[in-house]
Amino acid sequence: MPPDRPLVLLVDNYADNREMYAEYLRTLGFRVIACSDAEASLGLARMCIPDIILLELRMNRMNGVEVLTQLQQEPSLAHVPVVALTASVLSYERAIAMAAGFTELLPKPCFPEDLANAIVRIITAAERPARADGDGHSRLRAGQRAESPRRAAAPSPSLALTSQSPR
Repeated sequence: MPPDRPLVLLVDNYADNREMYAEYLRTLGFRVIACSDAEASLGLARMCIPDIILLELRMNRMNGVEVLTQLQQEPSLAHVPVVALTASVLSYERAIAMAAGFTELLPKPCFPEDLANAIVRIITAAERPARADGDGHSRLRAGQRAESPRRAAAPSPSLALTSQSPR
């Protein structure tokens, strides 16, 4: 797989979700590292520096907010967008996640094509401002949603998706 394809670190302790999302993203050309353990995900993130991290909030031994807090303290990872992909969708859980600094919260169940489109949108938004200052990445502020304005030029083929939700 070419290294120019976005690298996704997918952290979910529920095997069916993890395998379904990982397989779908791989078929679209994403590079995916899937992990079931919150603590192990920190080591993987340090080792591979993904383009985006998808993180379940309810994990064993360490929850998603605790993982995010540690990721934010790592200089090499502080710029990486971290998305809560979670079944924890109560309003207070959403508020806690966004206050902690998650880039966005995507509720499960989430259609795989909606997840893929969100990944492209978030990565594109995170890369756009960073190209101006040359560091290759930027961090969205806590609670800020990544918005992708319409562009006249076609998107990069490594990030272009055409699938739409059947809804």
